[in-house]
Amino acid sequence: MDHEDEEIEIPNYFICPISLDIMKDPVIAVSGITYDRESIDKWLEKVSSCPVTKQPLPSDSDLTPNHTLRRLIQHWCVENATLGVVRIPTPRVPPGKPNVVEEIKNLKKFGDEALGREDTLKKLELLAIDGETNRRLMHEGGVHRSLILFIVKCTREEEEEGQRRIKEQLDESLRLLHLIGVPLNDARTILMENDRILDSLSLVLNQQNFLNKAYIIVLLRNLTENTSSHIVERLNEEILKGIIGFLKEVVSSFNRASPNVSDTAQSSNPRVRNKVHSKLDYTLVIKQAVTAALMILLETSSWSRNKHILIELGAVSQLIELEISSAGEKRATELVLGVLSRLCCCTNGRAEILAHGGGLAIVTKRLLGVSIAADDRALSILSTVSKFSPEKAVVEEMVCVGTVEKLCTVLRVDCGLSLKEKAKEILSDHFDELKKFPCIDVRLLTKLLSSSQEDLLAEFYSKLNV
Repeated sequence: MDHEDEEIEIPNYFICPISLDIMKDPVIAVSGITYDRESIDKWLEKVSSCPVTKQPLPSDSDLTPNHTLRRLIQHWCVENATLGVVRIPTPRVPPGKPNVVEEIKNLKKFGDEALGREDTLKKLELLAIDGETNRRLMHEGGVHRSLILFIVKCTREEEEEGQRRIKEQLDESLRLLHLIGVPLNDARTILMENDRILDSLSLVLNQQNFLNKAYIIVLLRNLTENTSSHIVERLNEEILKGIIGFLKEVVSSFNRASPNVSDTAQSSNPRVRNKVHSKLDYTLVIKQAVTAALMILLETSSWSRNKHILIELGAVSQLIELEISSAGEKRATELVLGVLSRLCCCTNGRAEILAHGGGLAIVTKRLLGVSIAADDRALSILSTVSKFSPEKAVVEEMVCVGTVEKLCTVLRVDCGLSLKEKAKEILSDHFDELKKFPCIDVRLLTKLLSSSQEDLLAEFYSKLNV
């Protein structure tokens, strides 16, 4: 409205109860109240009740266009055009249930012709971006299952024919599957129903497309999270190799702008690409994939067979490099230390940690700096490595990287009793060797080892009060 000097009376029923603005696309909720579509859509993404009546209003409930009210608003705008009121255009019919149902039917015709497959994937992608309701309808229609089977088909055909269009379809399918996700109740059974799925995921993991690897790892975590432990135990070596390779690429990308991410984040359709980019934060996708990868490694490393496979694949070195390169994010650090604590149960695992220039150093740095869980895992690593490795080498490394100093700090500060006991045990076991180093304060170390925990805590708090 351009004429600020003239006050225009706006009918109350033109106003959206949520935004308090004139409605551009009035729709009637099942509660009988009319809202502007954009406002009620955003509301229902966070709250599942009617803003006015407070009655339950599921996010996928029908919103009926109020054509009569829209025409009244448009007519009123035309009548007041001389006062600067701009006419509200007739809104487009938004993608909704009919579109999703139609595209689900098209999806089941993937085997008929390539052009139909291409259009269906792109339309489904746009529909998935448009809201949670569409994604829920896709779950109900089994789109995620169809996509997984299609990914299996794409990997087989790509292996046989290597066609460019098949690669594009694979990219689109993985991106769409990441957008809609896999419902928990289906994730438990999908891998058990089709033994070719893991082979297909393994093929993608060991290809060049960095972003596709991220999608696959998140998908793999979703599919194995609540399944039989037998499936997790038997993840093949190629999958584990692909996961470790992905973490290696992540480490490489920390200190440079990774061309892989920007290159593989492209869609063949610019309209889809721009809209998808606004919905998918690719940095977040990579972060989710790193967490998923670490969780998979933590679960698989429960079995002796997998421990040895992971160590041979270079997992110890890559995990240390990942932790050194990262900012010490709480969840990721806990997972990295959790995997390392399991791998150092093996002789080769301990040797790898000790041989890596930053192994004990980064574990020491994270001790008392992240969380209680991280502290417990860090001390477990230090205890195991120091107990079962050549004493001279391990003590020299512990002195050089500040491990001894940090263990003394554990004894002096207020932290868990189990942590103090582990720290005390490490220092006691190597006391004679530690005395040989001129930088070690033997008197202080003796005092810390001989004093009770109560006396050390009392001294700690007395210094704080001062």
